[in-house]
Amino acid sequence: MRVARLMTAFALAVCVSGASAATMAPVEIPPGELSSSSAPLKAFLFTPDTKGPHPAVVMMHGCGGAYAGDGALNARHAMWGEYLASLGYVALMVDSFTSRGVKELCTIPLAQRPLKEADRTGDAYAAQAWLRGRADVDTAHIAVLGWSHGGGVVLDTVARLPKGAKDKGVMPFAAAVAFYPGCSARARRADRFHPNAPLLVLIGEADDWTPAAPCVSLAETLAARGEPMQVVTYPDTYHDFDNPGIKRKRVRSDVPNGVHPGQGVTTAPNPAAREDARQRVATYFAAHLKAKAPQ
Repeated sequence: MRVARLMTAFALAVCVSGASAATMAPVEIPPGELSSSSAPLKAFLFTPDTKGPHPAVVMMHGCGGAYAGDGALNARHAMWGEYLASLGYVALMVDSFTSRGVKELCTIPLAQRPLKEADRTGDAYAAQAWLRGRADVDTAHIAVLGWSHGGGVVLDTVARLPKGAKDKGVMPFAAAVAFYPGCSARARRADRFHPNAPLLVLIGEADDWTPAAPCVSLAETLAARGEPMQVVTYPDTYHDFDNPGIKRKRVRSDVPNGVHPGQGVTTAPNPAAREDARQRVATYFAAHLKAKAPQ
């Protein structure tokens, strides 16, 4: 069985390199005139141990927030931050919730959520502006990556720039990656969706929280228009498949949204899909951020 099925609107180049170690530090991101947060955004900065400037990646968490139950950065975010930094990227994990007093959104019906995906696009741009002020960042090559709710934030972020973006110190992201975002509403209004950056979506075919089919449909529409969206789907794979902190398949009956509202949604690990996704993201960023991919 193939690990993944690929639907693409354009071809990618492949490069080769080695990896390096990484360090992590807590930081604060000023909201400025970009984020709707009234207080600085908490974030975690992962940096390579090699000399910069480095390309960078802004990371956006899902509806459960940035942390595990013990209050530490959760395993998925820590793994991706360390992995990207080991490849030579400055990675910035943004916490959209703490400064707003939000604990989680997963168990709240979509219509009642106090923070929408579109509300967080300013967080992504505030993070970009902060990174652009750092001497160790290659300011022309900053990407955005997100999971689930954060994946939807990625889709919204590449679909619009803040008003007065140049005066606010931001520009379109150089590339974007969304893990299992909600594509249904965007697929229904595909004529309005025009990404301003190359976009990669990775999603499980068995996902009953944010289904894969609308993402594939959206990518087909964009491909017909010659716009840069690529979708990789993983057979027999559920939501959160890349999270190393998940050890078993679980039905979350506390989540009221999903393909079958009221029946819960499924999360499950898939180590093979996770490793394939890691390699695809490495190759994708290598092609679009002028860095090199691992052997």
